[in-house]
Formats: sequence, C-alpha cells, structure tokens
Amino acid sequence: MASLRMTSLSRASLPTHKGVRWAHVHYDNMPFTYKNRAAFRAKYLAFVGTGFVIPFVAVYYQLWKSGGAA
Repeated sequence: MASLRMTSLSRASLPTHKGVRWAHVHYDNMPFTYKNRAAFRAKYLAFVGTGFVIPFVAVYYQLWKSGGAA
C-alpha cells in the first residue's frame, strides 16, 4: 500500500504550466543597460561604493562633532 501511495504522489508532485510565456528570455527586463562594460562598471562601483562609505562618513562626522576625531 505504501508503494502505491508513493507512486501516486510522485506523478502528481510537479504541476505542468502549458500557458507560460517566456517573454524576457534575452534579459530585456533589466532596469539598466550593461552593454558598455566600462561605463556600467564605473556606475556600479559608484553606487555600491557610496552605500559602503556612508556609515564611515557618518561615524567620522559624529566623532568630529563631539571633538573626538583625530
């Protein structure tokens, strides 16, 4: 009885999607363009670098404001 239950579950486990359309197969759904790699690299590093530097600038400013910065 257990083997019958396992075979019926394995057949019905994955649903089929016959109506699914893959319109964005060529990665046209990105909100930015990365065809010019040098420009993309510069913009990406500026964006990520800004997010990385903000906490350090905030700490330095708070220490400077309190007179504790070197």
